[in-house]
Amino acid sequence: MEMNRILFPAPTCLYTEKEIPDLIWIPNSKTTAIPCIFLTPPQGSSKILIFFHGNAEDLKLSYDLADMLRSVLSVNVLAVEYPGYGLYIGKSKESIILKDAECVYKFITEEFKFSGKDILIFGRSIGTGPSTYLARHFEVGCLMLMSAYTSIKAVVRHLAGRFAQMMVKERFRNIDNMPYIKCPTFIVHGMLDKLIPYTQSQILHDRCAGPCALFLPPAMDHNKFDYCDDLVLPMSTFLVQSHIDVRPKEGQNGLEVQEKYKRPPPVSKKAKKENAKVIKFMMNLT
Repeated sequence: MEMNRILFPAPTCLYTEKEIPDLIWIPNSKTTAIPCIFLTPPQGSSKILIFFHGNAEDLKLSYDLADMLRSVLSVNVLAVEYPGYGLYIGKSKESIILKDAECVYKFITEEFKFSGKDILIFGRSIGTGPSTYLARHFEVGCLMLMSAYTSIKAVVRHLAGRFAQMMVKERFRNIDNMPYIKCPTFIVHGMLDKLIPYTQSQILHDRCAGPCALFLPPAMDHNKFDYCDDLVLPMSTFLVQSHIDVRPKEGQNGLEVQEKYKRPPPVSKKAKKENAKVIKFMMNLT
């Protein structure tokens, strides 16, 4: 089986863009765009959080967590989709995901006019890869990681042994990024996580160049956790302790998205053909 399919087991997309009213499309080329969920707190905020979800969920499945981050942290949230997931046609590859992460960052600074220090990064599981990449190469206000790994090879070695590790091309080396990350960083990792050992987050914590807080909930595993006690409330405390003020600046108005970003790009004939195959397959299952 192709390794990209193992690393990115995208759930079948059974929803349309009309079912997610907060969907926007960020251009990453002249013909394609990245589907993202854009959420804003009613009172406004001076900060925006880029959210990279886990590898077994898409925007639809990660919506509740994104919405809770928006509500409890009182920040704007931009959740990013991966190619091959949800409505985003394509194949998930490290190079494409990192390029998309750069496109999203550029969009936020140029379209929404946020400075780097007002951009917060949050990544879960596989999403910690593009998160540490951005924090290393771009100015950000802070970095927050959930169930992080040192590298994909390290995860494969833990799950399948050293021989399997030798068969895997290295991807998302968070361990190489941490020594260059100087922004305030928060890492949360459940001690019952069997997929990615919490010891990998401990290593990342020790490698981080800047101030880094590590939280290890004893009853949390990779997928079962308390939204409030294990994640959002500790994140809120971290923001306060890091002196990150999320309140809107004086005279700052709510964010407005241009209409052209609310519409999906035209679909190519090849993409339409692939979509038709997927729909036919799903209909045969029902």
